[in-house]
Parts: sequence; structure tokens; C-alpha cells
Amino acid sequence: MKNNFIIILILISVTLSFSSCNTLKYVSDDEYLLTKNSVYVNTKKNVDTEITDYIVQRPNQLVLGMPFPLHFYNIGNKNFQTDYEQWKIEHPNTSKFITAIFSEKQTIGLHNFKKGSHQWFLNNGEAPIIFDKKKATQTTNNLMLHYYNEGYFNAKVNFEEIKSKRNKVAINYNISTGKPFTLDTITTNIASKVLDSIYTANKGKSFLENGKQFKYTLFFKEQNRINELFRNSGIYRFNKNAILIEADTANYKSNIDLIINDSIANVPFIVQKIKNINIYTDYSYNTKDEPIKDSLNYNGYLFLSQKKLKYNPKLLLESIFIEPNTIYKDKTRELTRKNLRRLNNFKTINIKYTELEDDYLEASIYLSPLKKYSIGTSTELTRSNVRRFGISEKISFSNLNVFKGAEILRFSVQGSFLDSKDAADNDNLLNAWEVGADINLELPRFLFPYNFKKIIPKSMEPQTIFTLGTSLQKNIGLDKQKFTGIIDYTWKSRTTKTHSFELLNAQFIKNLNIESYFDIYTSEYDDLVEIQENYFPDVELTENSAISFIENYIDETFETTYETQYKTAKNIEARYNIITEDVVIPSIAYTFTYNNSEDYKDTDFSFFKVRLASSGSLFTNISNQKDENNVKTLFNTPIAQYAKIDLEYKKFWNFYSENVLAFRSFLGIAVPYNNSNSIPFSRSYFIGGPNDLRAWKIYDLGPGSTKTGLEYNIGNLKFISSLEYRFKIINSIKGALFIDAGNIWDITDSDLTESDAKFSDFNSLKDIAIGSGFGIRYDLSFILLRLDLGFKTYEPYNTTDNKWFKNYNFKNNVYNFGISYPF
Repeated sequence: MKNNFIIILILISVTLSFSSCNTLKYVSDDEYLLTKNSVYVNTKKNVDTEITDYIVQRPNQLVLGMPFPLHFYNIGNKNFQTDYEQWKIEHPNTSKFITAIFSEKQTIGLHNFKKGSHQWFLNNGEAPIIFDKKKATQTTNNLMLHYYNEGYFNAKVNFEEIKSKRNKVAINYNISTGKPFTLDTITTNIASKVLDSIYTANKGKSFLENGKQFKYTLFFKEQNRINELFRNSGIYRFNKNAILIEADTANYKSNIDLIINDSIANVPFIVQKIKNINIYTDYSYNTKDEPIKDSLNYNGYLFLSQKKLKYNPKLLLESIFIEPNTIYKDKTRELTRKNLRRLNNFKTINIKYTELEDDYLEASIYLSPLKKYSIGTSTELTRSNVRRFGISEKISFSNLNVFKGAEILRFSVQGSFLDSKDAADNDNLLNAWEVGADINLELPRFLFPYNFKKIIPKSMEPQTIFTLGTSLQKNIGLDKQKFTGIIDYTWKSRTTKTHSFELLNAQFIKNLNIESYFDIYTSEYDDLVEIQENYFPDVELTENSAISFIENYIDETFETTYETQYKTAKNIEARYNIITEDVVIPSIAYTFTYNNSEDYKDTDFSFFKVRLASSGSLFTNISNQKDENNVKTLFNTPIAQYAKIDLEYKKFWNFYSENVLAFRSFLGIAVPYNNSNSIPFSRSYFIGGPNDLRAWKIYDLGPGSTKTGLEYNIGNLKFISSLEYRFKIINSIKGALFIDAGNIWDITDSDLTESDAKFSDFNSLKDIAIGSGFGIRYDLSFILLRLDLGFKTYEPYNTTDNKWFKNYNFKNNVYNFGISYPF
């Protein structure tokens, strides 16, 4: 509590010091610091952020309600050199004394350092925003134009200054909109019969309708609609300049006349068809004049190459949507460019059209391929409460166009050296290692006996991915060897909707060092030692005999007298069986993802993902092998059988100036059945870590309100929800405040699981742990480095009176280092 009090005092002192900083340090007596802008529309305060975009001059940026960048700027001294020279004049003896103690060179160095420090604060802070009447006038003009474009032709805008005694000013922009104008009669004047017939057939989609409020955005939308309509109906020569819209306004109504010319540069608009399609598969600007040495005509497409043709025409056409003897369309041109780009086989893609005789078109597709073979390396540093430090290296080999259909074959090998607290050699740095290899084949089409083209056409970007991998861990946990095989089909039904069907996601896990279990999970062994010393003092107990001790002595007779100790020992046995289990996981899964983000810079979008998985249903039905526990096996290894569903939702709101509110929620449920009593360790849920519940380390929390003290805590039900406010501090330095809430539970019917670890009903929601904290992020544009500090706010495993803020201090906080945002 004393530590908390000191921390609070420090934070209050820092806040007061900033608050007491003179924000008017660089504001002269005849200037005013702009502190606030307010917009009133028809006497009501505006809440529409779009309106504030028209304000030219804005106050200094606020961070958590304080002008932190301005305070940062004011720490610097703009007049440092002048002040320094004046100080030397006023204090000649002191200046000579300092020069005498330090050499002249050292004195100059100290001076330059102080000067550079002041300049750094000035460069990275934000200068005071001095109110400028010209900019306020420009704002009123912007607002006037905005409302004029919205149909308020009689709108009036003015601004008023509200000055304080301390050279500060707040500006109110007052807007009186008046009555809006509406669209009345809409007539069309289309000279070309071809254009008129196309327009008339699609007139119902027009943005211009009688009775709608007059808005210039409607005319821009209608212009774009018409242009898109004609250019996707074979009118290759058409452009927006051929569209003219005239408006006649009176009595708050507007009569609209839509005029479309019948030609451009006296060349009439007609429907044009594509006659020839040439595809240059190895185009290079440097060799563009060299002769074509190989060509092939396939289904009306002419494939050309300056060397030997390396692409299978039939397969490459899976990504080309321009077809011979069809009318010109902008959308097939863009769809072709998009799908050729997703092949990741070409560095440049260029599509050109040439007009031929009789108004036909010739399409030429120029493809500049990437190098067929490439090699890449990557190095990664990792840290967690399990891996205190790790360094890994990965080498990848790529082979493009493996089967002449733009396929990509990747082979990678990776190795890691780790400092693991679970390793047998715990005292040495980098005391564990892991090696692995993967081979991956990507095909830009479905490879399946059944043809899905009618259900999933090539416009949905179908893709097949085959993956095989293996890894070997040594001195990490129990030493494991894993084999993985995946067959995955993906496609996009819409730009925002992605589907993935994993026909097979199989994993074979073999433990290589089971006898070291209790050397690694020492807390569990200590619990057994306590039981042995108190109740079986004559029985010898070692790490190697721990499980046989439980099997021989922790029986029903012992349970009748010592129920708590019985459950403790049986829980240890059950966890031992789970973690040391050799298992085959042959799962099948479907994933649906909705993401309306426009690009990676978008900070105002929604994201939703659902994943359904089932393991073991097919293989348990066809397998005739069973082990001594009557469990069906494959390759003498138990088959995991379970059903699993994961739901995730994320929402981002961009308020202003890189201030973003981010929300994430996840719910996952895994239920074992028939051939399995538990979920395999690798497919179970855990909580904690830098991208999860940040006030707890990975695996540290749960299940439920238990505090097991185990190195690995897992469950088959997980819930987590996070709310994070992200804001810019100075330049590339950004901050965040966050709250995380969640936990894991057990939902099996096992009698050995403690009741506090189970999710029984809605009363179990009281077990949800809450963490809060703050973060500092450094944005390098291409990568974001992150440090989050999580504080335990609500701990469900504590006593009733000490669940809130008991360990809310820097002594018990968790530091989370990460790359990119946590979600």
C-alpha cells in the first residue's frame, strides 16, 4: 500500500507540474492562444465530426485532456543562444570560472549539448496555435460552401471570439442553414440512341430522384454511375467529360436537366467488342524490341514469349477475365489485373487496348515475371514467461510457377535457441533448442475431384494450400516431436467475406521425454511430496515413481477421509496424462471471416470471424485398433475426438487525429466426446500474455477462480474482451489505455476437476479476471514496437474481500513487449 501511495504522489506531481506549465510561454501580449473550436448549427451544438473537418485552424493536440505536445514544446528554449550570450555578459566571472574548471573544448561541447536538447524538445513538441482571423474567415467560407453543396442556398455563417484575460481565445462558429432545396423535375437529353437505350434500361438505379434534398454529392455519384455503366456496357471511348448536369432553382426546388453528348472529338460512342487478346508472358522493357520466339494460340488467346513459353495457357487463363468476342468492360480489366496480381508471380502487370478496324479492340496483357527461384531469411527475438529469451532463424526457399500454372512451392527450415525456465539445464543461457521444417504448395485454383466452378467461380479467387511440417523440441517442456499436414481451400464470396475450408488439419504429437515430467513441473511434484510426508511417511517417493504412487495409494479409501488431498493428487495425474499424451488430431474445419477494412491503414472498421472444427469423427469410425483403455488409435496413438467453435469480433472507431477506440471480444468452446475425455494440450485454451489478458503472463491464470500454481493452465472454454483507447503523443510515439477481462474454464463432467475451475452457470461469470493498464508504442511506419504494462485489477481467486486492486502496483504488474497492435 505504501508503494501505491508513493506512485500516486509521483503521478499527481507530474500532472501538476504539467498543469502549472505556462502554456503562454511563446504567446506574445498581442496574440491569443486558440484553445477551443465549437460549431453551432441552428443554435444546437454540432456533434457531426464531418463538419469539424472544414475548420482550418485547430487548437493544440490534447492527450487525455492536456496539451501535452505543447508543454513538451515549451520545455525547449527558442532563444537559447541569445540567452546564453546575455548570461555570459551579465555573469563574466562565473563564465570564466566554468571555463577554467572545464577545458574550452568541453565547455563548447556542454553548450552544444544543451542547445541540441532544447532544439529536440522544440522539434518534437507542438508550437502554440496562435489564433488567425484569416483562417477563421476561411473556415466560415468552407462551412458556407459545404452547406451550399448540401442544398442550403440561403445559409449564413459567422464566427465569434470568446477571449479570456490570459491571452486565450475560444471560437464559436454559428451556422443558420435555412430551408434546403429539393430535386423536382428531372429530364434527360441523350443524343445517342445507343447510350439512351443503355441509360433507360438502368434508370431505376439513378441517384437523382424527385423529392430528394439537393446535394452536389448526388450529382457526383450519378456521374460516376453513368460513367461506370457505359464503360461496362462496351462504350470504350466514353468518359465523364461527356456528362453535363444543369440545375434551375426557384422556390426551394430544382429542375435538373441531364445532358449526355453523343461523341468525343467528333468520334461517336458505339459498343465495341474485343477481337484479339495477346498475352506476353515474359515482357521486359529492356528487351521489348527483341523478336518473339515462342507462341501458342489457345481458345482465342495468343500467348507470346521471347523465350520458351513457361506458363500453361489453360491454367493461366484461370486468372484472366477478358474474353474474345465480348464487349469491352472496365470491370473485367480490373478483375484480370487483381487476380494476376494475387498470383505473386509477376512484378508488373500492364493491360492495354488498341482500336482496330471496324471499331474492334485488341487487348494486350504484359506480364513481367519475378525470378523463379528465391531465398529469404528472417531472425526473430522472443520473450514470454515460459521462454525468457529466444532467438530463432528461418531460411525459406521459393520456387514460382512449379507446374506452369503460377503455383508457388515454399520450403523452409527454422531453428531456435531458447532460454527456457522449464529446461533441465536452467542455469545456462540458451539452454534449449527447437528445429523444424515445412513445405508449402499454393495453387491459385481448387484441386479437387469435383468441379466447383459453378458454385465458386474463378472471380472468387479460389486457392488450394497443401502444407507438411515437422518440428523437434529439445529440453523445452517434455521434448516433443510434431508432424503436421493441412489441406486448405480458401475463397472470397465478396470483397469483405472470406471462406476457408480445411479438408484436413492433422497433427501427430509424440512426447520424447515423459520421464522428466516432474523435473519440469516442480510445483505439482511438491504437492505430492506434501501428501506423501503427511499421510504416507513410510513410502518412498521420487520423480520417477510419482504416478505409480498416485495409482497405488490415492484410492477410494483415501478419498473418504482426505477428499481435498485426493482431488489434488488426481488432478495432477489427470494433467500428467493430458500433457504427456501422444495423440493424433485429424480435424476438419470451416472458417468465415468478415472484414470491411479498406486497407492496413484503415482505423474505422469491423471484423468478425467464426471457426467450426471437428476432430476424429471419421477416423474413429474407420479405425479398428484400440489400446488397453479401450480408446481407438491410429498408428498405435489415441485419436482425439472433439468439437470446437471460436467466435471473434473486433470493432474500431476513429475519432480524430489518430485517436482510436478499439474493442475485441472472443469466445471459444471445445467439447470432447466418445473417444476422448479431454482436449489435447495443443488445442486447449490458455489466457494471458502480450496479445491477450495483459495483466497476467501466458498460462498463468485459471481455470475459473482456482490458483493452481502450475506452469501451464488450460481449459476448454475461454472468454476474453478488451477495450483499448489509442492516441498519439508526439510524432511517432503513441500511447494507449486498456482494460482486458476474461478467463478460461473447464466444462467437462470430470469429478476430478475442482468446482471452482468449472463453468457451471452464469454465476461463474464472477470468475472473470480484469486487468487494466497503459502502453507506449513507437510507430516506424513499417513496424510498430509495443510495450504494455498490465495491472491486476480484479483477481477472482483471491478472498471475497480482496479481489479488487489487491496487487494493483508496479511490484506485481506485467510487462508485455510486442510487435504491432495486440488486436
